[in-house]
Amino acid sequence: MSMRDLTVLIPCWNDAEALSVTLMAFASLPPELQDRLDIVVSDGASKDDTLSVLAAHARLVSHVSSRPDSGVYDAMNQGLECASGSHVWVVGAGDIPDKDGLTHALEVLATDPEPVAHAWSVAALPPLEPGVPARFEPAWGEGLCWKNTMHHQGLLAPRVWLERHPFDTNLNVLGDYGQMLEWRNMGHHVACHPEGILCRVAPAGLSRTFNKTLYQEEWRMKKKRLRGPQLWAQPFWLLAKWAFKQVSTVAKI
Repeated sequence: MSMRDLTVLIPCWNDAEALSVTLMAFASLPPELQDRLDIVVSDGASKDDTLSVLAAHARLVSHVSSRPDSGVYDAMNQGLECASGSHVWVVGAGDIPDKDGLTHALEVLATDPEPVAHAWSVAALPPLEPGVPARFEPAWGEGLCWKNTMHHQGLLAPRVWLERHPFDTNLNVLGDYGQMLEWRNMGHHVACHPEGILCRVAPAGLSRTFNKTLYQEEWRMKKKRLRGPQLWAQPFWLLAKWAFKQVSTVAKI
């Protein structure tokens, strides 16, 4: 793998403090790791101190796109226009890379000549929300029809896959899940490495607000991507998932 062959794409908006945490974490990595990363920040024209944070990390960040967008997936698509790596790793503001996991991931990419996606586990940073596991392990297969068994902070995807099939900007929260289902429908393969952790994920992500709106979007997303019995069973399955999250929240309280 050539130098700077992995693009780290960070979408953000009015979250300067969290972005600073993430960029400081990347800045603390050994120079030999930093030199292999193409860090792209896609900012939705923030009004806070985001640009000051970016200026403080000018040597670390390869490209900045700061313009209005229609949501996080539009921001991701805009950031992809600046990407140069063979693979893309989307992380959020507040997320922290795992040094050992990233070292292993770069070694895997260096020895894999095919444009295949690779996925590692992610760990949740405290405080844990109700119903959210401390560790999320990737699994590629039938289980994707029922819940998102992949996590974008643990996924290194070939840039060509994303360029040919950008994120669905009609989705507000589950565009990455929709992307996984579409890749599966297209016959793409993701090699999973659950034994290692690639990223430590900040709490309070968009997809971790378990309300009715989330499950309504999941139904809308799946209607376009599933067929047959797997689709017919979704209304019952989504209702059960929603009920489980409500019980978990009450139990935690």
